[in-house]
Amino acid sequence: MKKFYYSFIITILAFVSLFVIVTSCRKYIDTTTVEPPIDLICTLNITGGCLDQWVSVNDGYDNICMEPAGNYLRTLNYLYTLPASAGGPGPITTDSTSDSYSGKAALLITGTFTVQGTALLIPGLVGTDSLDIPNSTIRLGKRCTTKPLRFNGYYKYQPIAGDSAMISIVLSKYNIAASKRDTIGFVKQIYKNIVNTYTPIDLPILYDPDYITYTPDTLTLLVCSSAGINFSDLFTCKGQVGSKMWIDEISFVMP
Repeated sequence: MKKFYYSFIITILAFVSLFVIVTSCRKYIDTTTVEPPIDLICTLNITGGCLDQWVSVNDGYDNICMEPAGNYLRTLNYLYTLPASAGGPGPITTDSTSDSYSGKAALLITGTFTVQGTALLIPGLVGTDSLDIPNSTIRLGKRCTTKPLRFNGYYKYQPIAGDSAMISIVLSKYNIAASKRDTIGFVKQIYKNIVNTYTPIDLPILYDPDYITYTPDTLTLLVCSSAGINFSDLFTCKGQVGSKMWIDEISFVMP
């Protein structure tokens, strides 16, 4: 049976464990506050997929970063809330922009974060991730019990020195008997060329015939401004600082 590996969790665990020393003086991410709550106006079937509304997330000590509204799509901006004692603040690699296909969009910019004298490449990212530094983990995926047919949206891309961007979608189901996660459907697209005007995204999601009768329980969506990220070893990532990807109006085509 095929297996979907979350190997990059290991790297994140090692990465954020460098900051365990500061967890005693920080609140957990579960106690962060979004201020103020707002009503979503987006009608797309990915919560907040219009990327028109953004909210400030406060870690409880007035360290604030911006995230897409709806608490579904997240970024790696929580690195920005790290205190100086932990090498912070980290980079803001995803932000709201009025340079959009409609309303506002997400601008993903590849940056770096220096950890103990070594610069780590940090991509601009938006997806179903949640970086939890105090708990030394990254939470991936959102509950999903449907099988979307296609992923749609709009993008622009300005790579630096041959860089490439990535969109990755995995639908999976936990296999209790084997104590592992099986991949039911997936799509991965790499973008290499300069795209200066908003261009449609239309990616068919491929389903494994061995699991045709299975219903997924989790959806993992990642959009990255640099595709050469080695999630099993962040110290060997490949990418170019300053590569930019704009993403907007993301949704699924359902059966």
